[in-house]
Amino acid sequence: MTPNPPAAPPDARRPSPEGALLEGVRVVELATIVMAPSACAMLSDFGAEVIKIEAPGRGDLYRYFQDLPGMPDSEIPYCFLLDGRNKKSVVIDLKQESGQSVAHRLIETADVFLTNCHNSVLEDLGMTWDRLREVNPRLIFAHGTGYGHTGPEAEKPGYDQVCYWTRSGLVATFTPVDGHLGPLGCGTGDHPTGVTLFSAVLAGLLKRERTGAGSYVTTSLLAAGVWANACAIQAKLVGAEFHEKRPREHTMNFGQLYYRTRDDRLIKLSIVEQDREWEPFCLALDRADLIADERFCATPERIENMPEFVALLDADFAKRDFAEWSERFTRHEIAYSLVSNLDDIVADEQLEAIGMFRDLDHPKYGRLRTVDSPVLIEGEDKVKPQPAPELGEHTGDLLRELGLDAAEIANLANRGIVSGRL
Repeated sequence: MTPNPPAAPPDARRPSPEGALLEGVRVVELATIVMAPSACAMLSDFGAEVIKIEAPGRGDLYRYFQDLPGMPDSEIPYCFLLDGRNKKSVVIDLKQESGQSVAHRLIETADVFLTNCHNSVLEDLGMTWDRLREVNPRLIFAHGTGYGHTGPEAEKPGYDQVCYWTRSGLVATFTPVDGHLGPLGCGTGDHPTGVTLFSAVLAGLLKRERTGAGSYVTTSLLAAGVWANACAIQAKLVGAEFHEKRPREHTMNFGQLYYRTRDDRLIKLSIVEQDREWEPFCLALDRADLIADERFCATPERIENMPEFVALLDADFAKRDFAEWSERFTRHEIAYSLVSNLDDIVADEQLEAIGMFRDLDHPKYGRLRTVDSPVLIEGEDKVKPQPAPELGEHTGDLLRELGLDAAEIANLANRGIVSGRL
C-alpha cells in the first residue's frame, strides 16, 4: 500500500521492522478505553506506526483502568500495557484552535485516523470526517462507536457491557432459565469489535490502493454484537418458532451441558449430531450398555427421559478426574473443553503452540508476557511488542518532525496546548 508522503524526511519517522506488512502506514489514534485502541494495537502488531493523541492532564482513562473497583489488583497498568503497546503518545489540547491546527498538521502525514469519539465531540474538536478529508483527501477515517455512527442513539454513552452484550440479545441468549449472568469480563466485547474495526481499516486501505481516494469506515459495538448473535436473530427474522428455555434436567441435548468431575472441574460438551455421536460417546463414557438402551438410544426417547439420563451422567462424570475424561473424549473424538480458569489459560500448551503469548521487555517492570492479537498472515512477521508509552512521551519528537522549532514548541507548551516530553 502506498502511504501519504511524509511532511518531514522519511528518516524522521520511526521505521517499522524491515518487511512488516504495514510498514510505512501511519495511524493517528484519538480514542479512549478499549475497542478503538485495541484495533490500533493490532495495526501496530503488523508494523503500522500508531500515534496516540491524548488530552492534557491524565490522558486516556485506560491508563488507570486497573485501579477501578473490582478490577484485579496490580501496580502494573495491565490494560494499557495490552492495548497501548508499540504506540507513541502526544499530548495536544484539541479544545483550543491552535491545538487543532497542530493535530491537522499531524493528520496531513497520516494514512489512517482512528477514533471512537461521538460526532458532537469530533465537531467540537475540529476532527470530523468532513473536516479531515479536506486536510488529507487520502485519509482513511475509521470510526468505532457504541450504538452506531448515525440514528437517534448515536450520541448515547456505550460500553461493550450494554451495547455488544446486552442490547444485541447475547445476554438474553446466555442467561439461564433460573438466574442471571454474572459480571462480564473487561473488554470481552470490545476486543472482538476491535478486530472488526481493524478489518474495516484494511478494507479502506485496499480501496484507497485501487482508487487513490480516502474513505470513511465504521463499525459499532452494537453491530458487532448483533453479528455475534446473528444465527438467533436470523431465525427470528424468518419467523422461526423458538422453544422456551428449559431447566438443565429437561434439556433437549445432553451434549451441550456442563458436568462436574471427581476432581471438581467442569467439562463442557459440544455434541451437535446426537444420534451419530451416540455410540462413540457411550464408549468414551465406558457405558456400552447404554448404546441399545431403549430409554436413551435415540433423540426422542432421550428427550422424554432426560431427567433420568442427566442424573445418570452426573453420577458417571463424578467417578473420574478431568484428565481421564480428557483422554477418553480425545480418543473417541468427542468435542469437549475444560471450563478453563485464568490459571489454566496462562499455562495452556495449545495457546503457547499458536503463539498467543509473547514476551515484552518493560523498562520499569522487567520481562512480562502479553497477549498477542488473533490474526496471523503467512509470511508476515509481527513486530516485537514494545511497552505502552508514557503520557506525552513523544510530543517533542513529533512536533519537531512536523517542522516546529524550539521557540514554537515552547510557545505551545507555555499556552498549555501541548505537554509531555518536549
